[in-house]
Amino acid sequence: MPDIVLLIPDTSLREAVAEQIKAAKLPAPQIIDALQAASWLEKDLPVIILDDQGKKTEAFIKSFSEKEEKPVLLLLSDSDDVDGVTETFPKPFRLGHLINRLKYYLETTPLLRGRVVSFGPYRLEAQNRHVFRQQNPVPLRLTEKETALLVFLAQSDQPATRQEILACVWGYDERIDTHTLETHVYQLRRKLDKEGENWIVGEQGTYRLAEVH
Repeated sequence: MPDIVLLIPDTSLREAVAEQIKAAKLPAPQIIDALQAASWLEKDLPVIILDDQGKKTEAFIKSFSEKEEKPVLLLLSDSDDVDGVTETFPKPFRLGHLINRLKYYLETTPLLRGRVVSFGPYRLEAQNRHVFRQQNPVPLRLTEKETALLVFLAQSDQPATRQEILACVWGYDERIDTHTLETHVYQLRRKLDKEGENWIVGEQGTYRLAEVH
C-alpha cells in the first residue's frame, strides 16, 4: 500500500485530515514540507494530499508533468478543477468524502501501476494505459478513467452496480445525476468491440467484464 503524505502548511487543517485518517484506521500519514517532497518521491510514489498555496503548489504539480510515473495528487483547492492533479476537492470539502477517495486510491493505485488484466482477446497493461488485442502489436490507448474503470470491473467478483462504480471510480454519491459512466462505457465499447463483441456486459443496471482470466 502506498504511503500517505500530507503537504498541508495550515496546522489546523493538517491535524483535522490526519485525525480522520487515523479514525479510518489507515496508515499514519507522513508530514512533509515542499523541500522534502523531492526526496520522498525518489524512493516511492505516495498518495499526496496537498493544500493549494498558489504559485508554489502550481510549480510543485508541474514538476511531475514530464515523469512517466506520477504520485497520486489529491488537491484541496478553491478551484473546481486543476490540471495535473489526480483529483481536486473544492473548498469547503467534506472530510468524509476525502477519506473515502483516499481509501480508493490506496487500494487501486498498486493495481493501476503494476497489474496486467486479461479478458477475452485483450491484455490490459494498466500502468501504461494500453490494451493489446491478440496478434496485434499496436496498443489501444486508454484514458486514466477508462483504465480505472476496466481495472475496477476486473477485480469485482460480482457485477458492479452503476452507483458502486460512480462512487469508487469517480467519487460521486447517489444524489449526483450524471451520464459520465455511460459515456465512458460507450467510448470503451467503440475501442474494444470492433467485431460486434460485447466485452463490457451491461445487465439490469450492472456492469461486468466478460471472460476475465
